[in-house]
Amino acid sequence: MNATYCLDNKKKILKELLEILSVILLSSVKMGIGGIPLSFVYKFSVLKSITTTSLGGCIGSFVFVNLSDVLLKMLHKWGIFKPKEKVKKKFTFSNRLVVNIKRKFGLLGISAVTPLFLSFPFGCFLAVRYFKDKKKITAYMFASTIFWSVTISLIKTFL
Repeated sequence: MNATYCLDNKKKILKELLEILSVILLSSVKMGIGGIPLSFVYKFSVLKSITTTSLGGCIGSFVFVNLSDVLLKMLHKWGIFKPKEKVKKKFTFSNRLVVNIKRKFGLLGISAVTPLFLSFPFGCFLAVRYFKDKKKITAYMFASTIFWSVTISLIKTFL
C-alpha cells in the first residue's frame, strides 16, 4: 500500500511539473493565445497562472531581445538591409498596424501589443529593429508581460 502511494505521488508531481514547464515554454513564445489559455485548461490557480505565464513571458522577452540584436548585427554585416534597387513596398494590414503603433505609441505600444497579439520573437525583433536601448526594451517587455498576465488571469477568475 505504501509503495503504491509513493508511485502515485511521484506521477502526480511529474504531471504537475510537466504542466508548469509546458505553460512556461508556450508563454515564452506566444503568451496571449498560448500560455494563458493553457494555464486555464490545466486549471491553475490565479497565483500559479500569473507566476508561470509571467515567468515564461519574461524569459522569452529576454532571450528574443538578445537574439534579435545578434541577428540584426549579422544581417547588417552581410548587407541584407542595404537596398540593391528601388522596390515598391507592399503594405499589408499587419504591416500598417505595426507602423502605426510604432509611430503613434513607440516602444510602449510595441511592448503593449506583443504579449497578446504578436509573438515574442516578432515583437522583440521589431522593438530591437526600431529602438536601440536593449535594457529599456527588456524592461518594457517585462512590465507588459506581467501586466497582461495579471489582468487576463484576474478577468478569467472573476468571469
